Amino acid sequence: MEDSQPSPSSNLVHAGNFTPNIPLDLTIEILARLPGKSLIRFQYVSKLWFTIIRSKDFTDSFLTRSKTRPRLLFTFKHFDSRKRFLFSAPEHDNNDKSSTVVARHDMTISDLVYYIRSRPVNGFVCCTRGDSIAVCNPTTRQIVKLPDVESNGRDVYARLGYDPVEDQYKVLCVMMFDGYDADQQDIQQEHFVFTLSSGQQEWRKIDITEEEDPYRHMKGGICIDGAIYYGVLYRKIARFDVRTEKIEFIQGPDGPEDFNAISCFSTLINYQGKLACVTYDPYCNTEMGMWILQDLEKQEWSSIMTCDVPCEWGDLFEKERSLCIGQIHTSEVIIVSRPARLESSKLFCVYYCDMTRENIRRCEIDGIADYEFRRIHGIGKRTRQLLCFPGHIENIMFFH
Repeated sequence: MEDSQPSPSSNLVHAGNFTPNIPLDLTIEILARLPGKSLIRFQYVSKLWFTIIRSKDFTDSFLTRSKTRPRLLFTFKHFDSRKRFLFSAPEHDNNDKSSTVVARHDMTISDLVYYIRSRPVNGFVCCTRGDSIAVCNPTTRQIVKLPDVESNGRDVYARLGYDPVEDQYKVLCVMMFDGYDADQQDIQQEHFVFTLSSGQQEWRKIDITEEEDPYRHMKGGICIDGAIYYGVLYRKIARFDVRTEKIEFIQGPDGPEDFNAISCFSTLINYQGKLACVTYDPYCNTEMGMWILQDLEKQEWSSIMTCDVPCEWGDLFEKERSLCIGQIHTSEVIIVSRPARLESSKLFCVYYCDMTRENIRRCEIDGIADYEFRRIHGIGKRTRQLLCFPGHIENIMFFH
């Protein structure tokens, strides 16, 4: 009688506690359909599952699926406990005039109260506090602290970008004296870059070749197709190419007198894969305007798209001093009050505006710091200033 040889499935059983009745391909397919939070827990079920879930093919496949399920990211800080809390909720896509979605608590950043000043990039969030810069992932709860910078009293700005060609994440750091007294300082503006998961140990300095004065402001920040855009001057926008690490400047739209790239009521957004500017004058309450960058090389902007603000919108915006913060997957722009405030006595609301149809709908966000959450974390009933970012997605990738 010949000795029986162990089958491949039997080897999987012994190597990773794998159930032989479920084919490996089917197991991978099932895991790929699970939420990110579940996958982070399930990776410790066995060595095999850990290998599958941490593999690049699996994380890339999960990210592709996740992009079809975008979320809103909410965050607020609690100075007494020195913590920042991050929540997320689905971007709502039904046509109801009023609806409700439920948020979940994704992550707590302890010890240091980091500031978040730009939108998430593929589920990663860039945070700053003084000379300290970090990148966190609310899905995995990983925090990658980068080497401290030497600001020498200057303001520190950090923006995260992603290069889809080289599949690399980089952080752009700009240090400068903000405002009109910058010329009186001896230390000038500097730009540095840090590449994540590259083994890099310190920041790499880059130079601006543009023959003009350094900018004095840095507002917003959005990454579109391998480039980071942010407002630097009135009607001027900077573009940082993540792959080449070159900075160029784009002239803002000509004509409209109310466009200002660094105004708190002007926002850079991703409109169907192109850079766009949305402006709303809360004191005028007559219209919203949007310009789309159609040709980057020629710096040609599309004709202004205006949306007449109905009376009920005007009353709403006047009372809440609302602000457009970006676009969601339905091509609507999302509007929140300025400053956005989280009160213990009522639900937080966002508004979705379809500028083409001149239609607006209201969405309540339930589950952000409810009574039980406030009690556990000792937050109390005080009103908290809340930040909201659209286009957040789950990402199970870890930086090494």
